[in-house]
Amino acid sequence: MRRSLCILFALLFAWPAAAQTPPRVGGAGVTIALPPGWHSGRPVQGAVTNPLTRLVVASGPIRPRLTGRCEAQVADYSVPVTAVAIVVVEWTKPIGGMRIGVGSRRPRHFTAANLAIRPPPAIECWPGPGGSAEWAERGRSFAAYVLLGRRAPVRLAGQARTVLDTLRVARR
Repeated sequence: MRRSLCILFALLFAWPAAAQTPPRVGGAGVTIALPPGWHSGRPVQGAVTNPLTRLVVASGPIRPRLTGRCEAQVADYSVPVTAVAIVVVEWTKPIGGMRIGVGSRRPRHFTAANLAIRPPPAIECWPGPGGSAEWAERGRSFAAYVLLGRRAPVRLAGQARTVLDTLRVARR
């Protein structure tokens, strides 16, 4: 009886925490925890086959741009001008002497020092500030891009870095 009560209390106290665990989104073994109020989008690949877009999330609604595509898969999204977006891509084939899975390791935490936000034109075809970081992990090669809307508060860049800290990468 006493053991049953302990189990019941443990379940009751654990249930709310488990219910509040953010869902994970992404693809091909690359996922991120989606915080409350954030949105995931469908990756835009277009004609680009390397790198491949693994996940797209934002602090506001995010969708592929329907017009004005610039053939830069990282920036081919529409988000509110007050939001921040994260796009993670993976190179699956070497380009220009690059070796897949070889390079700097992912930082333990993304910070302003290792993922700096720069004024436009920081990222090709993106109208607002942005920044990126590249790394190799588990035999794979990645880059994460943080795209701030033109009127997004700078604090959202910090929030995006915190979201990036929840990134999980499985072996290929």
